[in-house]
Amino acid sequence: MDFAIDSDQLLRWMLKALWVIGAAILLTWTWLFVLRLRHSRASRRREVLQQQWQRFMFEYCVDPTAKPPAQHLLNELWQQSAAFLWFLQLWSQLHRYVRGDADEGLERLARAVKLERKALELMRGHQVRVLIATAIAMGDLQQLAPETIKRLRELTRHESSMVVLSALRALMRHDQEHAITVLLALDNFVAPERLVAIARECDVQHLTEASVAALLTAKPNHASYLLRVLHGIDIDLSNQQAEQLAAHFKQQPEVVAQLIPLLDHPHHLPLVRRLTQSVDLGVRVQATRMLGELADARGDHERLWQLLQDSAWWVRYRAAEAILLQPRPDKALVKEQLSELGDSFARSMLLQVQSELGQEGRYV
Repeated sequence: MDFAIDSDQLLRWMLKALWVIGAAILLTWTWLFVLRLRHSRASRRREVLQQQWQRFMFEYCVDPTAKPPAQHLLNELWQQSAAFLWFLQLWSQLHRYVRGDADEGLERLARAVKLERKALELMRGHQVRVLIATAIAMGDLQQLAPETIKRLRELTRHESSMVVLSALRALMRHDQEHAITVLLALDNFVAPERLVAIARECDVQHLTEASVAALLTAKPNHASYLLRVLHGIDIDLSNQQAEQLAAHFKQQPEVVAQLIPLLDHPHHLPLVRRLTQSVDLGVRVQATRMLGELADARGDHERLWQLLQDSAWWVRYRAAEAILLQPRPDKALVKEQLSELGDSFARSMLLQVQSELGQEGRYV
């Protein structure tokens, strides 16, 4: 009998457990359905909102008399950070493709939605993605308030290189003097190639003067980094500036070697000629290549033939390239030098480079 009672109790407990499990499953399904419904409604509302703001953007681009958005739409945009961030990114992307009246239309829309004020609020946060998006958009605005420029300056000290680059780009258009100072102070924080596009937006003369001043006070490693940045920019060092830098770094030949690609103007020829006599291999290689590009006198061409007989393989290689790539070779000089060329290594190098350039039989 006790066994029967125990079995009945066990059965009742199992039934209760099944009811509880069933109720929990039903509640879970109901909650998932509610969440799905809410998500679906939010998605539809977001799509409607995005379509409305896309329409406003296109209207402002084509119609100077376009009416401002309704206040309830503005409130909804301001209250939803995700929606505003989407609007900000779309506005910034569209800004890159329009000009003239369309560009002015986007500026009017930015004023209508108080884009800068709301973006500044987001810029005070710490999310890297948000900081990048807002900084990029601030660079596209025609004018910025002092507090926005102040915040962009602060972001140039951020730990994320992408935030720093975005803030630099914006500052380069609104506070160029400070931006150049920050750019020239960066030391291996970002790849030099990433800074080139930003630096190209600077006034060339101002950038050149600031760069020379920065190089004269920089440590060798930092100087090499800055010179790699400047390689991608069409700056024109004066002869005095070039001589000053070469003299300043005479004990750091690796920096001088980085400087030589910037000595690409005929007025740099005297310095380049001297640098081909350097005892440092890196300097001699770079100077040989640059002499080949600038050579305009018989003495320069004779010097290239001398460098073809250098003890270093790379110097001979650059000299052979320079000789073979001369646009108007002095045939008499070539014949004379070939007749006197007794160095088998030099002749072998000339043959090798001739083959690489597809000029077999041109000289030897």
